[in-house]
Amino acid sequence: MPLYHVWFATKRRKWLLMGEIAEEVEEQLKTMAEEKEIKLLECETMVDHVHLLVDCADRAHLGRAMNLLKGASARRMFQRYPGMKLEAGVNNFWQHRYRAKEVPATAAAAVGGYIRTQWDRLEKYERQH
Repeated sequence: MPLYHVWFATKRRKWLLMGEIAEEVEEQLKTMAEEKEIKLLECETMVDHVHLLVDCADRAHLGRAMNLLKGASARRMFQRYPGMKLEAGVNNFWQHRYRAKEVPATAAAAVGGYIRTQWDRLEKYERQH
């Protein structure tokens, strides 16, 4: 099955994914993937977006998987942190779209390493804010 590097951002690229929230989002995505039998190989948050490495049959299955993961995680985060909508000034946790790139099996280790080391590049985002 093909591997996909997937990334998607918080609504309006708000810096919502830090500390406890980042940990909770990552846990929610992993739990949901396991419950729905989505093969989530890597998952890492960064201040305003998430990177995933997903083993999926094809793009149609990937689309359904992303709808499930994004929808369920958003609902659970707003339930757990009800004040977040008001504090962040957003009605949706995630932007509506996501980006995905098919990853050849030979590049899976490199892409996995890139995903796992997102926080090593925090200074890139700090300069932008």
